[in-house]
Amino acid sequence: MGERFKQWPSKRQIYKWGVIGAIATPVFLWMVWWLWLLPERRLHPNSDRLSHGERATLADPHRETPTSDLGVIAAVAGGVLLLLNSRRAKSNAETPDLSGADFGGADLNGVDFGGVDLNGTNFSGANLSGADLSEANLNGANLINANLNGANLSGAGLRHANLSGADLRYANLSGADLRYANLSGADLNCTLLSDANLSDANLSGALLFFINSREVLNLEPFQLLKAKPSPFLCNIALPAYSHQPAVNPNRDCDCIPQLLSARYDIPLEEAQGIVDEARQHQWD
Repeated sequence: MGERFKQWPSKRQIYKWGVIGAIATPVFLWMVWWLWLLPERRLHPNSDRLSHGERATLADPHRETPTSDLGVIAAVAGGVLLLLNSRRAKSNAETPDLSGADFGGADLNGVDFGGVDLNGTNFSGANLSGADLSEANLNGANLINANLNGANLSGAGLRHANLSGADLRYANLSGADLRYANLSGADLNCTLLSDANLSDANLSGALLFFINSREVLNLEPFQLLKAKPSPFLCNIALPAYSHQPAVNPNRDCDCIPQLLSARYDIPLEEAQGIVDEARQHQWD
């Protein structure tokens, strides 16, 4: 892992021209101000010796803005531009671009990737339990069999991401963009899905156990009925628009204990107890 981190380019080098531009801007404005003032000084070399009437005659009638005010304007404008450019450079330097990076099988427990560009990144088999991936760009990322237990993926972009077989127990996917995502065989036990967009997401063989999906966006009945193999449903609150008589939210509760026992290597009795406890909860 240490070698992979060393290969990442420094973002501060990428934005060095922005910093140079920020420094040069107030200098340029000061020069403009000085050139504006210079002709006036040449026209009135002995202005102190002229009478009040002569000074009024030589004055430029079209120049209504005092040169001192122009200097203040130039200084303020330069300062504002310098501040904005420095903040932009700092913001870009603190947000690394890790798109296409390879973290396959890496232990990233609790890592903070909030808001990071992870487009197309490989997390296959990686341990991301408890990780902060909120607002991250994970479009097209490879998350096959990744451990995302308890991870924060709120607001994350996951279009076309491959989450096949991923462990998403207790993960926060609120507001996540899961359009065209592959969730086949994923475990969504107790996953938060409010306002998540599941348009055309592949849910074949996914474990939808003890979740409230009433506020999920674009979850259509065909995703629960026609997927092969069908997703496993147990104690799931379906949104009103996808709640059809043919969709039984508890249709697979009898086989859930066996699935949990085999997947997480726990005794069948323990898995049965988990299911029994979950089924006692009544969704409002």
